Amino acid sequence: MRRVALILLALAAGTGNSWAQSADWSRLVAVSRDRTLNDGARLSALDSLTELTLDALRRGASVLPENALRTESPDGSFALVTLNAPQNDGSYAYRGMVGRPAGRGEWTWSALADGQWPGAIVYRVVQTKYRGRTSYLALWYKPHLNDVQEKGIEPVIATRSRLVFGARVFAVKKFNDEVFRKPPERLVLRYGPTATASVRPEKLGVILIDEVAPVRDAPKGMYRYYGPTAVQNRLVFRDGKWHFETLP
Repeated sequence: MRRVALILLALAAGTGNSWAQSADWSRLVAVSRDRTLNDGARLSALDSLTELTLDALRRGASVLPENALRTESPDGSFALVTLNAPQNDGSYAYRGMVGRPAGRGEWTWSALADGQWPGAIVYRVVQTKYRGRTSYLALWYKPHLNDVQEKGIEPVIATRSRLVFGARVFAVKKFNDEVFRKPPERLVLRYGPTATASVRPEKLGVILIDEVAPVRDAPKGMYRYYGPTAVQNRLVFRDGKWHFETLP
C-alpha cells in the first residue's frame, strides 16, 4: 500500500496543470492492473484514474486512458465511459461515467454511482424505434478469471435528467436456462471462465447470441461449467418488444 501511496503522491505533485498527459494516465493504469498489489491499492488507483478521466471529459478531451472505453448511442443522445481494474478473486471492479450533449459540440459528464448502472464494460449501445419512440439497449460484459462470466443485454431509458437502466421490454419466458415468471428487466448470458460467447448486433433490430449449455455433464444452472454450442440464437425487435428466437 505504501508503494501505491508514493506513486499517487508523485503523480499529484508532478502533474500540476498537465495532469491529463498520457504518461500520468499510463502510470495509474499500470497500478490499477498490477496483480502483485492488493485490492485496496488497485481500487485507489482506479478511483484516482476515474476522477482524472471525468475531469478530462468535462474539459472536452478526446483522448482517454488505455483502459477507458467510450460507447455512444447511435443517435448521439448519450455516451458511456467505463473503466475497470482486476481483483484478487478473479473478478473486476468497474467505474462508469455518463455524458449528455449540451449543444455546440459540448457535453456534460457525471459519475455513475453503484446501483445506477450494471457495473460492467459497456461495449455497444443498440438503438430501435417504435411508433416514434426511440429505445436503447446497452450490451455489457463482466469477465471473470475463475468463476462465472456474464454478458448482459440491458434496456436504457434516457430521460432529460438521467439514464435509467433496466426495463421490461423482453417478451421472453426462458433464457440461459432461467425461467421467468414475469418479463425480465434484462437478459444475462452466463458461462464458464475458460469459455467465450458472443452477444452482438447482426442488423437493425436483431441481436445474435451464442448459445451456451452445460458441459462435463454439469446440471443446469451451474454456469461455471457452461460453454458455447455451435448454435446462434437471436433477439428480434418486433411490435415494441424484444423476442427471443431459437434457431432450428
